[in-house]
Amino acid sequence: MIVDSHLHLFRNGYGHFATQPSPLEGLSDIEAYERLRETHDIGAGLVVSYEAEGIDPSNNAYVRDLAASRPWIHSVAYLSPSSAPSGEHIADLLAAGHSGIALYLPDEASVKSLDAWPSENWRVLSEANAIVSFNARPEAIRHLGQLIDQSDTCQFLFSHLGLPGRHETAPSLEQAADRLSPLLNLATYPNVAVKISGLYAVDPVAPHVTAQPFIELLLEHFGGANLHWGSDFSPALDYVSFAQTMDLVCLSAIEDSERALILGESLAAKLANVRRGRQRT
Repeated sequence: MIVDSHLHLFRNGYGHFATQPSPLEGLSDIEAYERLRETHDIGAGLVVSYEAEGIDPSNNAYVRDLAASRPWIHSVAYLSPSSAPSGEHIADLLAAGHSGIALYLPDEASVKSLDAWPSENWRVLSEANAIVSFNARPEAIRHLGQLIDQSDTCQFLFSHLGLPGRHETAPSLEQAADRLSPLLNLATYPNVAVKISGLYAVDPVAPHVTAQPFIELLLEHFGGANLHWGSDFSPALDYVSFAQTMDLVCLSAIEDSERALILGESLAAKLANVRRGRQRT
């Protein structure tokens, strides 16, 4: 089963494509993605919500409205780390059907804001076996170990290879390991995983040659059970075709069983675990 670990569905579309006309050819996000699902035999997807003026300030609710008639949609609700929600609000998001939350942590300051959240929030998430999806750079990741250590029933997913940044030439494995060291240090936690997504942020041209050393290291440290393919629909389409997001050089040399885990089997099991946790709570 193929499961997309990272996609976006906005009410009025992404709207920030550098190339025109839009690669969606006049279709809405949901119309375009459902066509792609059928073409590429994608069984489910984890929608990473994002709320901001100019994109979709009510994206959490919009995604759950879509999910009401589309059981393939799983979602994580956007929350701002700088504005601490209550445990009750997080419980309401989970009750609405979200599988967890999405947090964007660009720097150390955002992690400090997250550290100020009440412990009740993490209790609610932990009891639901919730997914916590991070868009976090290494500078922020290095400060997350204590939080992860205290929330061992949550599933922490780091998007876009851990955001190592744009690289014009491929780094050596030693250089790549140094850049990703805060993330690689978390590989000892069984509830930490990484999304093979957003490769254009490292190298905008497929097959993303300069991203390959990072992927090689992630394969070595996390293995198929804790690596999840993601398309980053629709922002990725500004750089590559959807088919190119699935045509990963790094997966061509691994065992079929491990490839199947990365393409969706492992994430499907984690989503089922979240479902059981939500039902229990």
